[in-house]
Amino acid sequence: MSSQNTVIIKKPFITINDFLKQFKEFEVFNLQKGVKFDFDFSLRTDSQKICPIIQVAKPEDAEEIAQIFKQTYKGCYPYIEAFDSKEIYQMIKDPTYHWFLYKIKPNIVVGCIGVHLEFEKKRGYHFGYVIKEKYQRLVDTIKMFAGYLIILWKIYKNKILVWYSETRTAHSVGQYGQNLCGLIPIAFFPNKDIFSNRVESDFMHISYDRRVLKEYRHKSDPKIIRQVLNCYLYSNEKYHLGLPRVENPELNLNLININKIKKKLIRKIENEREGYVNISYFIKNSNSYFKFVHNIYNQTFEKSIYEINDLEELYVFLQEVREHINQFNIRYFECFVSSYEPTHQRIFYDSGFEPRGYVPCWKYNKEENIFEDQIVFNYFKGTVDKNMKTTPETLYLLQTLDFMTKKEQIFLNDNKILFKNLKL
Repeated sequence: MSSQNTVIIKKPFITINDFLKQFKEFEVFNLQKGVKFDFDFSLRTDSQKICPIIQVAKPEDAEEIAQIFKQTYKGCYPYIEAFDSKEIYQMIKDPTYHWFLYKIKPNIVVGCIGVHLEFEKKRGYHFGYVIKEKYQRLVDTIKMFAGYLIILWKIYKNKILVWYSETRTAHSVGQYGQNLCGLIPIAFFPNKDIFSNRVESDFMHISYDRRVLKEYRHKSDPKIIRQVLNCYLYSNEKYHLGLPRVENPELNLNLININKIKKKLIRKIENEREGYVNISYFIKNSNSYFKFVHNIYNQTFEKSIYEINDLEELYVFLQEVREHINQFNIRYFECFVSSYEPTHQRIFYDSGFEPRGYVPCWKYNKEENIFEDQIVFNYFKGTVDKNMKTTPETLYLLQTLDFMTKKEQIFLNDNKILFKNLKL
């Protein structure tokens, strides 16, 4: 099936609503048979390349998808489940995942893309956009991605209100295409991934339903420490968030309480599946915790979440994180931290983690039906590639974060973490 409408895109989109308004005449046909879209982008010389059809993957396509990743990345991709047809098969069967195939003929697959639908969080995550090497110069990757967004954003427009992705820095076309379609760069993940045996940084891109920013965003003013201000100013320029309250909280942590908490600390390490380990910290007789996933192949700590009753608990948890960073030779760690808890931000910052993105409306509070702003704090090991490929938008984000001129801070020294004026 083919959609014959032609749309001229005059400027990058800001919200999902803006994007879909331009494509309101496009119908979503039977995805089992495949959909082909026809439209032009006026911000670039329109491509004469092929725009394949997009078709939802079936369980029997799992091996095809796994082979795309194996052939493209030669066995070196940050998430090893992409090489495992059994894992992909399970994802295709899971209603919270979709895989799509791009085809130029009924039996010629040129690429794929996946999405994870986090319904409870009202978020959708785009991942695994891969084109087979021999077709990369023949097909129009930006139109292909835009067509995929038309489908997903129309189908789930009232169920998923925030969409995000992580974009490579080995080339800029992905960054350009995301920005053109309304996924704006919002945070920087230095040295997060390994592609084809090379360490590489990523940008986080995001797009919102207008209701999230206008109606469902937390009404309280964000409370941020001064070190977060650059991140905030960048996001404020994009989304007109208003003025934050900049604070400089004194921690005055209680050393006696810290020592008590250390004695009651419980550590739990569990193998989730091949290549992944769940690491959790608990405190005896408390509901507090700090959890994250260790990606063994990628040497990263990701998907961090925590809950605490007092600041001393967070301090102890982060000490444990640092010890495990040393123990497992971790290259990268990240955690999203509340924009309304400046003392939490201060502990993360004083423990050596840097703010590298202010993400509006990231955390959905189901009980209150609101979205809360959060800040990306991360740590990375090594030196960032000076030959990163950027677009004007991603370069501007780096400049706003002062990343281009800041000297990398020494984080580890003789297997000990260096503190920055942390007062006990």
